[in-house]
Parts: sequence; structure tokens; C-alpha cells
Amino acid sequence: MKKVIAISLLLFLFVSISNAQVGKMSVQPDVVIALPIGDFSDFANVGFGATGTFLYRVIDQLDLTGTVGFLTFGTKTPSLPAGTPSGSSIDASGSFRTIPVMFGARYYFVKGAVMPYGAAELGLHFTSSSDIDITYNNGFQTVKQTVPGSSDSNFGFGFGGGAVFQANSNLMLNGELKFNIISTSGNSSNYLSVQGGVLFSLN
Repeated sequence: MKKVIAISLLLFLFVSISNAQVGKMSVQPDVVIALPIGDFSDFANVGFGATGTFLYRVIDQLDLTGTVGFLTFGTKTPSLPAGTPSGSSIDASGSFRTIPVMFGARYYFVKGAVMPYGAAELGLHFTSSSDIDITYNNGFQTVKQTVPGSSDSNFGFGFGGGAVFQANSNLMLNGELKFNIISTSGNSSNYLSVQGGVLFSLN
């Protein structure tokens, strides 16, 4: 019985691999809207940017992926502390940027004109922040403070899903929603990315 099961599994794998478009390569440029989550949303505004992904088919319905991108977030004005005198104001200006270099996999649940998928990836985020200028006015005097900018490389990972839609034999449209975590010092910087673009077949 065990031999029958083993032979059946081998036949199944052989048929799957034989039918797969192994070696198929594609590229996918996307525009991205990044929504800060948790502590990250306390000081970062909605981010914008773009990514480029290379996909390589290893078995039927499974691609390995490599992605490089650029995202920039504006600085959110912090809230005034409790007990602040009436008429006080505070303002902040600066930016936070990240260049993600990620590797992962994408699995297509079904094949057809519409192909929903799940995806996961990990890699490095090369992060940097500009000088952040904070101006506080208590109604009587104005105090200015500058927080120096910095740069670092941080481990990160992401997971989510989306779907590709067949436009023609060499072009597909892509839409994706993904949860991303950057392990920055102190706590993680989390954001939800909403992205869309096109997927071009290279062979």
C-alpha cells in the first residue's frame, strides 16, 4: 500500500512539473500607496512610491520573486501635550524614506483569466530620515528644535495577496494588498501597502 501511495505521489508531481511553465520570467512595475499602522502612524503620514518585481516560475502556479522599491512618508504634526496653554500650536516638517530589497514567493490559487494569489517576502529596508524641524508656540514665545536625520538598514518582511487579470497574451494587470513590517530600533514600523500595476511576460 505504501508503494502504491509513493508511486501515485511521484506520478502527480511528474504531471504537475510537466505541465508547468517552468522557467517563465516576468517583470512587474507597481505604484504604491503605503498606510502607516500602529506607532508608525503617530508620526508618519501616508506614503507613496513604486516597486519593481522580477518573477521566475519554479513549479506550476509558484513564482519566486525579487523586489526593489522606493517609498517616502511625510512627517505628521504631533499632538499637543495635556495641559498646554490655550492658543498654543506645534508644527513638524521632515520625511522618512525606505528602499526595500526583498525576496519571496507567490502562489497562484487558480489558473485562468483572473488568478488570485498569496505572497510572502523578506529582506532588508534601507531607511533614512531627513532632519525633522519642530516648532512650538505657547502663545507667548516660539521654540524651535531640530531632530537630526539618520540612515540605517533594517530587517523586514511582508505578507498578503492580490490577483492578476489577463489583458493579452503578454500583459496582465496586477492588484495587491500587503502587510509590511520594518524592524526599526525601539519598535517596528508597520504599514499596509496598496499597489497596482502591470505584469509583462519576458519569454
